[in-house]
Amino acid sequence: MSGYGGGPPSGWEDPYGGGSQGWDPGGAYGPQYGAGQGYPPPGYGYGYGPPGVPHRAPSNGSTIAALVCNSIAVVLCCNIVAIPGIITAAIALGRNNTDPRSARKLTIWSWSLFAAGVVIGIILIVIYALLAAAADPDYDSSGGI
Repeated sequence: MSGYGGGPPSGWEDPYGGGSQGWDPGGAYGPQYGAGQGYPPPGYGYGYGPPGVPHRAPSNGSTIAALVCNSIAVVLCCNIVAIPGIITAAIALGRNNTDPRSARKLTIWSWSLFAAGVVIGIILIVIYALLAAAADPDYDSSGGI
């Protein structure tokens, strides 16, 4: 017995209780489709298999946090770089349910703009402190009175 066609060798029994006419006709897994019952079998909708893994809605917590942080950066620090961060976070929040991949990229851009604004703010504060220290005529670096 080789290939398709023919039956099993004589004396062979199906360990699962099926017959030799094909895959499990009326064996351990019940009758085949359409055998004495309406098509499709109960429990399955027409043209659909069993249900798959349930879909989880994407989370928007990171997007909301980016929106809030960029908004605070604009209000407290007059950070102009954070304004595009607010815009990208708002667009990402709108796209979160319809296009999660695009929303994720926009959220990353929003966080990147926030980080760039913070770095620029720190650099400006350091430059201001250095200029203020250098411009003070009463500053004596010798430590004397």
